[in-house]
Amino acid sequence: GGGGSGIKAKSLDGVFCLGADAEESMQKGQNAKSADEPAIQVLGMCRAADAFYEQGELHRAAREVEQAQGLIQEIGFDEGRALSMVLVARIYAKQGDMSTADQLDEALDLAADAQEKFKSLGAKKCEAAAWLALAMARHANKLYDEGNLAAKEAQLLLQQMDDKVGEAEVYKVVIDGYLMQNRCQKAASMVKKARALYVEIGDRLKEGEIFHKLGQIELKAYDEAKAFSALQTAQQMFREAGANKKEAEVLGTLKDYQLRKGRVSEAVQICQKMVTAHNRAGDTRAEGRAMMELSKLLIDQGQVSLAKKTADMAYKICSSARDGDAATKASDLRNQVKNESLKEEIRSSMDINGHVAHYPIQPVLDFELNKKVPTALHELGQKGL
Repeated sequence: GGGGSGIKAKSLDGVFCLGADAEESMQKGQNAKSADEPAIQVLGMCRAADAFYEQGELHRAAREVEQAQGLIQEIGFDEGRALSMVLVARIYAKQGDMSTADQLDEALDLAADAQEKFKSLGAKKCEAAAWLALAMARHANKLYDEGNLAAKEAQLLLQQMDDKVGEAEVYKVVIDGYLMQNRCQKAASMVKKARALYVEIGDRLKEGEIFHKLGQIELKAYDEAKAFSALQTAQQMFREAGANKKEAEVLGTLKDYQLRKGRVSEAVQICQKMVTAHNRAGDTRAEGRAMMELSKLLIDQGQVSLAKKTADMAYKICSSARDGDAATKASDLRNQVKNESLKEEIRSSMDINGHVAHYPIQPVLDFELNKKVPTALHELGQKGL
């Protein structure tokens, strides 16, 4: 590659975190973006895109890739082009149904071409990332067995590099493939393999994440007891590690499940814990939004005065977080609660005065219209209308 000919395989391999700390990777990426050399800037953009992807922020990842692609074009940087191909393939595959058939098709070609390029450069971690992107693209195209073969190639490379964190990422891709086919038992057995790797390297946070995943799988398999046990373990691990944000994510899984089952009072209790977890994490935006959800659930339960208090608090929190969109919604919610409490007052006053006036709920007013209609129609007919 002309523009980046001085770039070594080791620098390329630094781009993909493959399960390593995304926050740290993001920081390094942002630093590299302000380098003098355009090729290093490209690596920084790709690294930031990868970190956004890992954090589930696909739109921001796509924006970084677009920026990188412009510069790659300008300086003619082949290795950079291969990096961007892996990133695009992963984004298309991850979007699943939101990608067009053409995009899913393109993902297959992009990942396969990048894999060949990285193999020729001897950049093993990049090649493993390309194989994984190909596995995801094949799964997204419903080529499940072929997807697992690509994942196996990635695994072999990562084992050669003794990268256990990366190897566990391979299992996660395979797990997602099994879940797409509703093969929950196979997915659960892969979870055990990933967990064994995390236990070996002593990464409690990653182990917590894998228990969260197991909980989600067991819910999908309708095994509530196993699911709750796994989710509780995840929650406990995150609590001990002080990972409040992750704990809130587990609570979110539980809350959504209870709501699907129509258990609103359980969901209310979980939602209260979510507010606390976001508060401990110092994430004011998330706290405000969780408080809003709590208020909505309380309205559903008919606990209007509590709903009013939480809606007021949600509004204050969202405003202090300068979360304009949420503050507007919280303001609407306060109005909704006001209406609910007015309705409640009217209802109770009707109950109290019920013995005085027996109004039917929907009075039927009959001004003998039905008798007049036929004659009116007859007259219109005579007028030739």
